[in-house]
Amino acid sequence: MTSTGNTQHSQTHQEPHLEATPVRPSAADRFFAALRRSGPTRSSDRWVAGVAGGTARRLGVDPLAVRVAFVVLSLFGGLGLGLYGLAWALLPDATGRIEAQAAHRGDVSGALAVAVGLVVLDLILGQGLLGLGWVF
Repeated sequence: MTSTGNTQHSQTHQEPHLEATPVRPSAADRFFAALRRSGPTRSSDRWVAGVAGGTARRLGVDPLAVRVAFVVLSLFGGLGLGLYGLAWALLPDATGRIEAQAAHRGDVSGALAVAVGLVVLDLILGQGLLGLGWVF
């Protein structure tokens, strides 16, 4: 009686060689990186979100002057609320967080909701809070 022996065939299994391809940042990531490089950040010297303080620091002027400009634009021109809301959403804070970028990644904050609300309110009113538009 002949016994048949089990012979194992050695098969070498090689993993395919995967080259690391550099991950190209998305257009959104490049946009937010450009915002960070531009320089202005929201300041910790804040009354609301630090937009006026950060803008004043970037321009080298008194923060009160920028705050007054936002109020005047809001009351008479209709641009103040919208500009403030956009800056709140797009300018990084002291930690580098940009509200719009965080929302793009799924982390929607109350701050972004308020910023968007300001922009929407400005678009609805359109003529400033006093309804005078650019009459002044």
